[in-house]
Amino acid sequence: MKKNKKYWLNYGLFVGPILCSFFLFYLLPIILGIGYSLYDWNGISNAKKFVGLDNYIKLFTGDKNYFASLIFTFKYAFFSVILTNLLAMAFALWVTGRLKSSVWMRTCFFLPNVICAVVAGMLWKFILNQAVPQLGKITGISILGTKLLASPQTAWIAVLIVSLWQGAGYNMIIYIAGLLSIDKGYYESAAIDGAGRIQRFFKITLPLMMPSITICLFNTIAGAFRMFDMNLSLTDGGPGRATQGMALDVFKTAFSENRMGYGSAKAMILLIIVIAVTFIQTGFTKKREVEM
Repeated sequence: MKKNKKYWLNYGLFVGPILCSFFLFYLLPIILGIGYSLYDWNGISNAKKFVGLDNYIKLFTGDKNYFASLIFTFKYAFFSVILTNLLAMAFALWVTGRLKSSVWMRTCFFLPNVICAVVAGMLWKFILNQAVPQLGKITGISILGTKLLASPQTAWIAVLIVSLWQGAGYNMIIYIAGLLSIDKGYYESAAIDGAGRIQRFFKITLPLMMPSITICLFNTIAGAFRMFDMNLSLTDGGPGRATQGMALDVFKTAFSENRMGYGSAKAMILLIIVIAVTFIQTGFTKKREVEM
């Protein structure tokens, strides 16, 4: 079928702005980042020295700090993705039940997601450093006197707690949409056949929720690897470099140490890792989706 001028005009008017925005804010930065990663450049001066793959070689052979941030990011992502989705699923099952307070509970669970991550980090920094230890003194509960942010062994737990507090509510909304889309007839038929609640959950709810699980896993995995603003305001990568994620490491290398070329190389590796992990995850979960 031949496309007329009116078709292409409408196509350009409606699709053109999206394509331009995608190119300017997504593709162009990636292309420029790949180019910068091949240079030794401070990000300010006009003098740039082409070094080829030297930045990548240095990254994998002589940068212990980068590997420390890589290990922390993978550890954080592993626990964050699993616990966030478990909490979100539990909240969704809770608020979709026959409770009079379900509307209020949805609001309470989702509200932390509305708060800016920088503000949330600063708020929790005060709570963990000041309010909780003070509460421990008043109540005499020794465990409350522990400052999680002061120790390299426990600081990552504080980062995990804040991310769970803020991220579970958003994914809960996606799971709620998935739960409400399931035909109640499946549950009625299973109940007639004698299936209990646990059996109905694993045999009906979970398989039919796979599209929602795919989306939530994708969001949480990408978000865990790209964590920056909350990491910056809560711990700034400390104590030492114990909680410095890959995104924060890229930022400090490029803008604090004025090594834009080297920071761009780190950013490209982070991009490749995120693409690879999410590609594997979506392929794995997509195969397990069933049609209703």
